[in-house]
Amino acid sequence: MVDDVLARERERFLSSGSAPARVRDEISSSWKRCSSWAVATETLAPPYRPDVNPESRLLRAAGPVLDTLNARLGELGVSFLVTDTDARILDRRVHEQRLLHALDIHNITPGFVFAEDAVGTNGVGTAVELGRTVRIDGHEHYAEQLVQFTCVGVPIMDPVIRRPMGILDITCAADRDNALVTVLAEQTARCIEQRLFEQHSVQERALLSHFVSGDRRSHAGILVLNDRIQMTNPQAARLLDGVEQPLLWDHVARVLEGCCGDGIVENELPLPDGRTARTRTMRLHDGDQVIGALVEVRPATEQPGASRAAAPVTAPAGLSGADRAFLWACRAARTALAERSLVLCGEPGVGKAAVARALLRERGEETIVRDAATVEVQGLHAWFDDLRAALDGPPAGLLLQHLDLLDPSARRRLAALLDAATIRGWRCTATFTSSASCEDAVLPGIDTDQVRLPPLRNRLRDVPALVAAFAAPRRVAPEVIQLLMRLAWPGNVGELRSAVTRMLDTATGTAAGLADLPPEIRRAAHRSNLTRFERAEVHAILEALAETGGNKRDAAVLLGISRSTLYRKLQAAGIDLDNTAF
Repeated sequence: MVDDVLARERERFLSSGSAPARVRDEISSSWKRCSSWAVATETLAPPYRPDVNPESRLLRAAGPVLDTLNARLGELGVSFLVTDTDARILDRRVHEQRLLHALDIHNITPGFVFAEDAVGTNGVGTAVELGRTVRIDGHEHYAEQLVQFTCVGVPIMDPVIRRPMGILDITCAADRDNALVTVLAEQTARCIEQRLFEQHSVQERALLSHFVSGDRRSHAGILVLNDRIQMTNPQAARLLDGVEQPLLWDHVARVLEGCCGDGIVENELPLPDGRTARTRTMRLHDGDQVIGALVEVRPATEQPGASRAAAPVTAPAGLSGADRAFLWACRAARTALAERSLVLCGEPGVGKAAVARALLRERGEETIVRDAATVEVQGLHAWFDDLRAALDGPPAGLLLQHLDLLDPSARRRLAALLDAATIRGWRCTATFTSSASCEDAVLPGIDTDQVRLPPLRNRLRDVPALVAAFAAPRRVAPEVIQLLMRLAWPGNVGELRSAVTRMLDTATGTAAGLADLPPEIRRAAHRSNLTRFERAEVHAILEALAETGGNKRDAAVLLGISRSTLYRKLQAAGIDLDNTAF
């Protein structure tokens, strides 16, 4: 009876688009998502990505568990699937031949991707979307070919690094009354997680033990971390939202440097939104070896009479960006420059010199710039003589670029020169290019703060604002910005600025569109998990849009496909043209 009601409700939704009234909320929401993605209901065509690594950590943990369960329970007509976080099936165990045949017919086999936007509501894709256990019975599936199944998907989490690894799915013939399949799926996922835990080193497991113990005995936010791992309870996660792990570890390491013995150190941590957190930090040991730190985190108590609204943290004037890690770095750099010399570290092109110039402008400092890249032309002695002569003048702001090009002995000599200049009132900033964390002492022997700026790939939400700033007073079309947000930008902000400049040089109107994108950007701007064939499809569509000046109808005619197919394929690649008019 319930199945009949579901079947009618599903048919009514698919035929009329009217809101489902007699289905579970999570199913109703999933159907609406699938409809917005134009997922087919009569055909099942999951993308195929065969490059599965059979030696991955997840499969090494899951394999023995699946083998044991399949040998014991396979004859009951259940199959066991393991997928990655993109809903791609990595492994499968199935014993009963009729079920095996049904799964094979519908490509429910390793390599195929069962994401919601590809095949509709299902135990794997919907579990990925919701991030929790999901059960899909019979006609709750979106695609007609899947209504014969009951599927239960359970996320698999790495218990140490606390990140999703994939989905464990149990599929059987449609049977709404079979409650045991949900219990079995959840227990199987927990068994795989236990094996993932056992794969970690003794030190990593020791960190987890410290975290669990600290979380049990305290009502505060608990953070356990080292230079590679971070674990937070919900209180700490909410308080530290937007603060990247390398920045937290840098703060903790600096705190512990001033700690004698193994005592607890109390300190304050500035947060991206302008608030401050109080921290109590202690070293963690495994035997005689320090393996990390445990930090209790609490909001700072407001001072009597202080305003309850903290001043918002903003980027320096003239710079664009609202990413919390970027703003946190700007705030730390601003604070450091008020008291001591500042070294801005980061990958090439992240904007170190731009931030330094902006901070000096904020202070009203006239800025003198010297670049270590000219040492090769001037010679080291002449370069130092020129710098010394500049520092003999009235105190101002100094920006030294590319200190990474100086050897350690030259940087030690430079540090002594800057120390004397700082005493005379100079505000000294420097840039140091490094793909990893800043060295312990870029300028040894003097009082400096080293602040690392995040790479653009970690602050992609800032791409629209950066593009608008680089393009002003002209504009860049929204769908172009969507494409730009799909790129990794190894050259960071500098590379993005160059790309925008090239687009505007090509564009003839007031706004740069898809037709103005350099070909290499069009080829690169797709999801990394597309197959080679899918990448070729997206590239062909973007070429057609460029050829037709962005006209979607004409591009579809040129390609010999429907306009809805063009939309669906671009949406699968993460490109949304719905709000773009041509």
